[in-house]
Amino acid sequence: MSADSSTLTPTTSTSDSEVPTKRQKVNEFTDGRKTPNYSWLQSATDWFKQSLKPSYEDQKVESRLLSYLPFFPESDGTRRASIVNTDVGNGQYIHELFIENLEDRSKGLTGTNEVVLVHGYAASLGLFIDNFDSLSRIPGIKIHAIDMLGFGLSSRPKFPDLPSSTKEDVYKVEDWFIDPFEKWRKERGIGKFILMGHSFGGYLSCAYAMKYNKKVIENGISSNLIEKLVLISPVGVERNESAILKEDRGLSPHVSVEQEILADQEDIVEGKDIPELPRTRTRRLIDYMWVHNYSPFSIIRNAGPFKSKLISRWTTHRFSHVYYQDKQHFNNIHDYIYRIFNAKGSGEYAITRVLAVGAVAKLPLIDRCPDKFVDMKLPTLWLYGDKDWMNDEAGLEMTNKINSLSTSKYSEKLANFRIISNAGHHLYLDNPPEFAKVIYKFLGYVNRK
Repeated sequence: MSADSSTLTPTTSTSDSEVPTKRQKVNEFTDGRKTPNYSWLQSATDWFKQSLKPSYEDQKVESRLLSYLPFFPESDGTRRASIVNTDVGNGQYIHELFIENLEDRSKGLTGTNEVVLVHGYAASLGLFIDNFDSLSRIPGIKIHAIDMLGFGLSSRPKFPDLPSSTKEDVYKVEDWFIDPFEKWRKERGIGKFILMGHSFGGYLSCAYAMKYNKKVIENGISSNLIEKLVLISPVGVERNESAILKEDRGLSPHVSVEQEILADQEDIVEGKDIPELPRTRTRRLIDYMWVHNYSPFSIIRNAGPFKSKLISRWTTHRFSHVYYQDKQHFNNIHDYIYRIFNAKGSGEYAITRVLAVGAVAKLPLIDRCPDKFVDMKLPTLWLYGDKDWMNDEAGLEMTNKINSLSTSKYSEKLANFRIISNAGHHLYLDNPPEFAKVIYKFLGYVNRK
């Protein structure tokens, strides 16, 4: 791979001679960026206003964040946006930002104009704030950015005490999310669409596709419900020793969660071998919390006036560039994340039931998706950041496996693999222009403006 390339071209085989040379990764958390200091006093002030002031209700905080878009709450003449809460049964609803481009759709995508965006674990639709403007420039496009049930500003029902020791158990956990998602799709009248999911949202998007991507009839033409699938640094791709599926353990994860927390971060992102950690009290605590389905966000929710300080360790790094360009916009982002992280625990409790200790899937996607995606003839795009801690090599292996099968069956490749430059796990946030460019190309849109 050349130094200036952001693409790893998939092969149709997985032999060592054909796998690209491993990239030298840069630590996204020690990459030299300047981060602001968030004081303890500011944290206490945040706690007071978030607890007592009506102006810090969820919907008002979200509206302040979205108001940075040129078409929210008022249309800019080309695009309009609205908040939609859709009943999905049992008194629950899914929260959505719906954006519609009003231009002639014949100048946009040749296929469906419906796009659904799904956030990652414990995240929400607002994290796509830097992508809505570029994606909504496609003439005629309709974007549905949703908060999955149990996350964001969607309903947060109590998560059931489900076991997760068998395949059927894990399927039930996945269904807790994807069945309401399917109900939402039907209620919103969405036919054929493009599905994009980040991290845990990517995992759930794959699970949804495997269960619900059936043939639909539109204008007398039969086609798949999902026209294209975009996986943005998805979790759960690789095989691992904790997998319930025991067919093959040829791929192992880069590093376990406890190693990522306790080992030197630079060693991890550079792909160095990390020695097995001793059974320290800290590691035993991490393992215990994971196995017993404790949520790390419960620590934040019970931190009182220290909540904002804990949250700032993420927001001041992730949005440091925003802070130095527009402090008020940064504050709006921080307030929004504060509301999301401190909301009632719900969907977050699923993660330990579908992923084993180490954030690796109990039912690895690489053992589930290739044959089904090829049978569906489903085009997929697998995206990772060049500083991504997620296992991009597993994504490349997935791409190669899909293409090997599709080439044999259809004489064409169905999967694409890309690395986004200057980006970590949240690559859509770190490099929005390149992210949009890659998405445009995959969707078949040529931006003529």
